[in-house]
Amino acid sequence: MVLRFTRRLAVSLAVLAVTCLAPARSKADIQILVEEYDAGGNRVGSSIVSSVPTGTVSPYTQSFTYSSDYFSLSGRAQTNSNLDTLNSTLLTTFGGGFKAGFDASQLHTLKITVTDDLFTSNGAGVKLTNGASVPLSPDGATLQIDAFSKIYDPASPGAIPASTADPANPVPANGALVAGPTGIATDKLQGTTPIGVPEDRTTTLTTSGLPSTYAIQQEILVKITQNSPGSILQDDAFGGTAQARITSAAAVPAPGGLVLALIGLPLIGLRRALRKRAEAAA
Repeated sequence: MVLRFTRRLAVSLAVLAVTCLAPARSKADIQILVEEYDAGGNRVGSSIVSSVPTGTVSPYTQSFTYSSDYFSLSGRAQTNSNLDTLNSTLLTTFGGGFKAGFDASQLHTLKITVTDDLFTSNGAGVKLTNGASVPLSPDGATLQIDAFSKIYDPASPGAIPASTADPANPVPANGALVAGPTGIATDKLQGTTPIGVPEDRTTTLTTSGLPSTYAIQQEILVKITQNSPGSILQDDAFGGTAQARITSAAAVPAPGGLVLALIGLPLIGLRRALRKRAEAAA
């Protein structure tokens, strides 16, 4: 009896020691960094948020906001990394307005960097599709969105985890590049008139394989140009969306028009809501 108890105690202590000494799994998050730049490329404002995607039924959504003397911006990033699926999607939708201090001649731009480092893979080759869409532009301005995506390894030495979200020192998550960046997807809208051709709005790349856990990162650049002096009004609003999607490299792509329609859907009817928000903020 004493010998049996001693053996059980020894086994329990060994298990406890292994559990305590085993390396903890790195925290996986979605991170959203918004930055504002002046015409000289100097960062003049930023905001950052990070959270852990949860739930097992629906894609996870993380909202974000940004405010400066020039812009008010809000949006959300939706990811399905929490669902442990091999077909990965990161969809970012945003809308904004203009503050009293907005000066179009200063050519300020906004950059939104969205990263999720929780995606999982079976190691097979995949295709990364990158898209951009502008469904809402100020009547007196041209709104252009440039977006590209990349895949990186969040477990690589020196990688910056997506859980990093210090407002005093906002840095985008990063790691060793696995694939990409994709070509830049561009969409433009002058008032209500589209500029360019649909083929510019999506880019793709393929890769032979991915690590078991990988990150998708989007970079979205928002440029607003007034059509004539004073043509942008304070109650004007703008909005856009960008998507990064991973599928099997052998998958048949959806028609380009269908992809653009799907990524544009979240912003249908946004103009009225954003105008009201801009008026309230004035």
